[in-house]
Amino acid sequence: MISLGAIEGAIGKVVPENVEVLTIAVPDGKKGEKVILLIAGDVNQDEMKGLIDQSELNPLMRPAELIHMEAIPKLGSVKNDFSRAKQIALEACA
Repeated sequence: MISLGAIEGAIGKVVPENVEVLTIAVPDGKKGEKVILLIAGDVNQDEMKGLIDQSELNPLMRPAELIHMEAIPKLGSVKNDFSRAKQIALEACA
């Protein structure tokens, strides 16, 4: 079992302050599940991959896919909307 919070914490140490990330686990036919990283902010996919390489993430914890979006989905309480984020990740992986 992989801690999504641990992944966010490790990546959060190397990303600029104006970049927000959210990790989501989605089903995967080969491995059971895979980690998707949602990214909002002024960073492109190649830069984000480089930042992930700089993090101390174990290779098993590295996100399988990166999805860049305008903003991380939020609830009215300003907390992350994990349900909507998972739906976005599932649609992107389909």
